[in-house]
Amino acid sequence: MSVLVEKLISCLGDWRWITTALVFAVTYFVGRFYHKVSKYPKGPLPLPLVGNLLTLRNVKYLHCEVSEWSKTYGDVFTLWMSHRPMVFLSSYKAIREALLDRRHDFAGRFPMKMGALLNQGHHDIFFEDYNPCWKALRKVFLLAVRKYAVSEALEKLCTEVVDNYVDSLKHGPQLVDSRKPFYYILYTLIGVSVYGTKLDGDTKEIRRLEEIDHEFQAISPNGLPSDIAPWLSVVYRRRENRIASLFCEFAQILHRLFAKAEATYVPGKTENFTHAMLAAREEAIREEKGDAQYLTKGNMIQLVRNIFAGATDTSSVTLHWLFLRMAKEPRIQEKIQKEIDDNIGRTPPVYKDRVKFPFTVACLMETLRCHPILPPQLTPHD
Repeated sequence: MSVLVEKLISCLGDWRWITTALVFAVTYFVGRFYHKVSKYPKGPLPLPLVGNLLTLRNVKYLHCEVSEWSKTYGDVFTLWMSHRPMVFLSSYKAIREALLDRRHDFAGRFPMKMGALLNQGHHDIFFEDYNPCWKALRKVFLLAVRKYAVSEALEKLCTEVVDNYVDSLKHGPQLVDSRKPFYYILYTLIGVSVYGTKLDGDTKEIRRLEEIDHEFQAISPNGLPSDIAPWLSVVYRRRENRIASLFCEFAQILHRLFAKAEATYVPGKTENFTHAMLAAREEAIREEKGDAQYLTKGNMIQLVRNIFAGATDTSSVTLHWLFLRMAKEPRIQEKIQKEIDDNIGRTPPVYKDRVKFPFTVACLMETLRCHPILPPQLTPHD
């Protein structure tokens, strides 16, 4: 036995064996990568480990570059973000086929480290793949939205929160960061409407959530580097560890807020979005008992986190872009102001007034079109 061990050690110490093993490993890895590449629509040639990241490093306007690539590779082609494929559709016909005829193939999301950190072992509708769990959670989410999102209480709350902030501007400062008003208003609004916090009470936890969000955006505005290429987690280890710590604190705060809101829940009475979510959960289980396995408390907390994140970051970015456009083109602001004055004057707006503001709604839709919140979706399935 000792003789065999000695021979094995001597072989491992021989540089020729090491070289042969390395050549075999590299050849296998490269061959496997390009075999996978061959299964996808042809696009710019990717490299192992980095994919097309080097090709994209100097691209300033991706949509313009995509238009040029489509002339070479056709309406459907693939870019590789390290080892992950990203399929681009560049024609109406291709987009229609993908989103209608083959919508299930393009539905869902691939696993992401960022999603795992946020979900803390549970499931939500934002990072979940297209499966029965996602369907059950989405059903409850939509039921809760119908119960609360267009309620009179929310309409009054929006007016109250905005009025309070505008009134506070009388006391200064006269110069503010244009992003801060939207974040402050939306975090306050969501804190009250989702968890039932008090406008005039202790809002330290809501403000801490806002601080965590700002810190994450400052550290890594484009998400986790390791979600682009896993090996980047080694290069940016300190950054990723800090983000993991922030997400853990974020989850702990949400658990405490959810527990407080849950403790005040009375069946048949809806005072905030968490109550609406719990009522929708009970209704969904009555209709389909098989969904109970997916509608756990942990998953409900993640659903509430989805509405919290979607209503803060998404809304604030959209509003910020719209206000920047109005500052650049005052005529847009004048038309919106005139539409408001002509239809409701100084009366607080309500949801049913939306049909009276076609130009204002069109401006919001155009902002979303020109400045999308999320990047193009990567292919969720091989």
